Amino acid sequence: MTEKIQSKIRRENKFCPKIVFYTSGPWIFRATSIGYLYEIAQVYPVVLLAEELDFETEEVLKDKELFPKLGEIIPVRQFTGPKMNFFAKNRYFCSLAKDIIQHHKPDIVILVTDIYPFDLYLTRFAKRINAITIILPVALHAVELKQVAKKVDITNAYFKLPPFLPFSFRLFFIKLRKYLGYFLYNWIMPLMVGELPFWGKSSIALYSPSGLRADYLITYSKQDYDLSIKEGVPAEKLYILNYPLKRQATRKFFERAYFLNSRRKYKTDTKTLTLLFPCEKIGFRRSDYSIISEEEMQKNIIKIITLITKILKGWRVFIKLHPNAQIGKELEKTLNSISDQVKITNPSDPVDRYIEISDVIIASAEPSTAIFTASLQCPEKPILSLDLQCKLLGDVYKDFEGVEYIDNEEKFIKALELIRDNKYYKKDEEDKVKLEAKEFPNTIEMLKYLFQKEKDETF
Repeated sequence: MTEKIQSKIRRENKFCPKIVFYTSGPWIFRATSIGYLYEIAQVYPVVLLAEELDFETEEVLKDKELFPKLGEIIPVRQFTGPKMNFFAKNRYFCSLAKDIIQHHKPDIVILVTDIYPFDLYLTRFAKRINAITIILPVALHAVELKQVAKKVDITNAYFKLPPFLPFSFRLFFIKLRKYLGYFLYNWIMPLMVGELPFWGKSSIALYSPSGLRADYLITYSKQDYDLSIKEGVPAEKLYILNYPLKRQATRKFFERAYFLNSRRKYKTDTKTLTLLFPCEKIGFRRSDYSIISEEEMQKNIIKIITLITKILKGWRVFIKLHPNAQIGKELEKTLNSISDQVKITNPSDPVDRYIEISDVIIASAEPSTAIFTASLQCPEKPILSLDLQCKLLGDVYKDFEGVEYIDNEEKFIKALELIRDNKYYKKDEEDKVKLEAKEFPNTIEMLKYLFQKEKDETF
């Protein structure tokens, strides 16, 4: 009996699907995806494909009261773990994805994206046994990917090619290199392991949207839904499911698993502010794409910290480094010398810990996914998005619900003074009660609907 026939027979019987769930990046999983997994593991058996996770998350996953139907946890190491050369990694991803699908024979495979190498293989092998592939929302999607691609292209043109070459030529070469990367990832990589190429334009090399290969892309809002259609994802693939932190049952899970522990261990009576430090060393101005040098970026951070410590005297100030950020010794020394209030964090520390124990959260990065997470985790707190240098993509949070966008020093000073004087108030927001069209109340209802839809279309 073929695997496809076995899958069809299961669909005719009572709905109890076998599910494979991939974490993708560990920081993304802790911030969002684990909430979906929590819902699923209450009802259906699920196998977890995991990157290297932080100790706290590993302990949470061992709690059978929280995850009663969580089965095997299989390491993947697409974003973590020991370094491998390109060819070895390609063979490993292909072999691992094939073994997982053949051994577990899932009915549903849930991923964060379908454009990275392991995701490509996992999606392909899942479809061969007629499994449903679903992409779940994990991060802010407020900017068209072509704008993100433009910023990356400009950055690479400035720093990865000799400066004596005309900039237009450098930009052309960078764009050409992207298509060579597409050929490598989508053609050479699968052919090397005896697979057909990954047809179509969907590729990490081209900054393509997720959802073009998977059966369904779940978005978190109508705005995200519309943006996905604009980027080329077919409407029949799109549905809406709000973030776990926006739903009562899963929010209680995060409270129990992470937030309560953070407050118990790290919260003090001292007022606390966390500044989310930018990952990029340089930036570009929105007006003309001219470069904002590393020196200018550092001066901006020093000015921000100086203003904070001057106005919010006696407050603790954490500088939360992005997991991929590096801070030079001279800048670190300068920031620490501004005030003994300032503490630079370990990049590997979970950002939700600092969001939870802080009274104010500020981002100087663009666009900061963590500031979006903060707006969901602690919507009652002042959350500021600074764009003092008018950077490319620096205005993502302009008019964004729950976040105050600040683009000049005077506004920033005024906001800090209001916070200091306990006069800062956030705009009251009405709780959303009515669901949008094609929106689900929780992950289980989503899975039931999509499983039944595929069953109806198959037979």
